[in-house]
Amino acid sequence: MMIFREMIFTKWIRNKAAQIKAAFKEDLTKNSDLTVEQCESKRIRMVRRISFAVTFGLMAANLMGITAFADDSSGSSGSTEGVDTFNTVVQFIVDWVARIGLVIGFIGAIQFAMGFKDDSADGKTRGLMCLASGFIVFAVAKAYDMFTV
Repeated sequence: MMIFREMIFTKWIRNKAAQIKAAFKEDLTKNSDLTVEQCESKRIRMVRRISFAVTFGLMAANLMGITAFADDSSGSSGSTEGVDTFNTVVQFIVDWVARIGLVIGFIGAIQFAMGFKDDSADGKTRGLMCLASGFIVFAVAKAYDMFTV
């Protein structure tokens, strides 16, 4: 025979399963088909889920923080080899971004000319927007010195 505590625990599990099943059905049902109390409980469950997700995300981001210390193995604080390498790579990327901006501007000029050929307002607009975006990319790449610290 089952003891009294096992019977109560089994009954609690069955009630909890029924509550979860009812909540799942409510979540899948449109709000217009639910009563006011069901809509309110559905809204509360959604707020709990969202707040749990945000809290969990923030806690996970907190756990990922790592403190790193630089080690000067040469003994002198004047070593700039890593900084020079980084600046060389960044300058290479900036030069190529500027070139890509000019290519985009050239393509925009061709689109603009083709818009005049076909007398297409849409083609002219797209060409001018592409031309302008290419020159903006070029200008930002050439103004890289403004963004350095």
